[in-house]
Amino acid sequence: MLESVKSLVDEIVIVDSGSTDKTEEIARSYGAKFLFHEWQSSGHQVKIAEDNCSHEWVMRLDADEVIPPALAEEISGIKRNGTKDAYILPRGEVYPGMKRANRWVKTYNTIRLYNRKAWTMSGEHGHDDVVKARQNATFGTCKNLMEHYSFLSVHHVVDKYNGESDKLAERAVLQQKNYSPWRLVGCSTLEFLKYYVLHRYFLLGWWGFIHCANISFLRFMKFAKFYEHYHKDYD
Repeated sequence: MLESVKSLVDEIVIVDSGSTDKTEEIARSYGAKFLFHEWQSSGHQVKIAEDNCSHEWVMRLDADEVIPPALAEEISGIKRNGTKDAYILPRGEVYPGMKRANRWVKTYNTIRLYNRKAWTMSGEHGHDDVVKARQNATFGTCKNLMEHYSFLSVHHVVDKYNGESDKLAERAVLQQKNYSPWRLVGCSTLEFLKYYVLHRYFLLGWWGFIHCANISFLRFMKFAKFYEHYHKDYD
């Protein structure tokens, strides 16, 4: 990730919650400002990072995301002649054996490049996206894809989604949602079909099939853990 942006940005700010690998050493080798903040949620972490940036414009990236050359060139053009207050960086999945993301598979679209006077990280539990800082804030969408290299192993993905479902269920409780237990019935199948067919993950072959199965697991576990929260005590 750092290699793909080192010549594109004026400053790199990294917020870490206690990595035990060489994250800090690598970050500092790129001249990054490295901050420790104990984990609360993804929403809190990205807000801490934003608050420690020196510049008005911010580009938010996760550790497993890469800005390829075509997108870097597009962003450079925005820095010179941009007309919007923020830009969506469409994110495409890249799996082992793939050279680049498939443009025909549905992308994950969120604002990642923005002016902090117009948009800001919400800083809410589980919300790692931006909200308007002023009512008339505008945004556009980049044409080129950001690449997401999230797959390390099936074991890693299942562990990740198990933890993510904890956060989703916790957030639903905090927001006082009222999910019916019937949401458990068929939610996995419907989620699988949505991603595999409507979002066109079938174009990624067996990796697409595996991804959709994992996503359907995440969906089921969210509702299962929400149900567990209110029914976990024995009589």
